[in-house]
Amino acid sequence: MYNKVILIGRLTATPEMAKTPSERSVTHVTLAVNRRFKDQKGERQADFVNVVIWGRLAETLTSYAGKGSLLSLDGELRTRKYEKDGQMHYVTEVLAQSFQLLESRAQRALRENNGANELSDLVLEEEELPF
Repeated sequence: MYNKVILIGRLTATPEMAKTPSERSVTHVTLAVNRRFKDQKGERQADFVNVVIWGRLAETLTSYAGKGSLLSLDGELRTRKYEKDGQMHYVTEVLAQSFQLLESRAQRALRENNGANELSDLVLEEEELPF
């Protein structure tokens, strides 16, 4: 059995790190990932994937990435469940094992200075993908 997820997308918000009671670093982020094809209206749809990052990797992401940062990450797909108010809730997320920033500091500064604050500006077109 093999569980491997590879995603390329943009962060929907600036990562914020938290510490567990045992002082372990954790960051929860959402990655906007384009779908391959446009819908019937000719618009590109995106999926918003929840990602959990632990330890030194979480600290590094928090230090270097911001809202709209383009990154590639790989990890494992995880599901968990919990009960709240008598109802069972299920969560699916990616547990990140590594990531790479896919834009330079200069590209990031240029994007931020041009006011790319709308999510539509943060979504990659198919021709922008590196493969």
